[in-house]
Amino acid sequence: MFTVELYPALYLRAEGARRYRVNWYRVFGRSDFLWHPRHQFISRRHFAVGYEEGVYFVEDLGSTNGTFLNGVDIRGKGRARLQPGDVINVAGVLELAVEF
Repeated sequence: MFTVELYPALYLRAEGARRYRVNWYRVFGRSDFLWHPRHQFISRRHFAVGYEEGVYFVEDLGSTNGTFLNGVDIRGKGRARLQPGDVINVAGVLELAVEF
């Protein structure tokens, strides 16, 4: 018998119609945001969004210019739980709205 565990999709909505889907775990970095005019401030491996034990989380990956969750700098603080409507600010140059 096989057991299949499905992860609810989480989306990060950026400016305009840009959306990023996360099913289980995804690392975001500069290459994801090359379209943004200030992408040079985003680290190569900036932050990760993941799903564990029934909740989604965001974690800064040692970025230079920081990852902020609802205005709070989460650098060095480990994983922070995500809720619908939260806003992830990347390096002070890009905001991503959390949608489930």
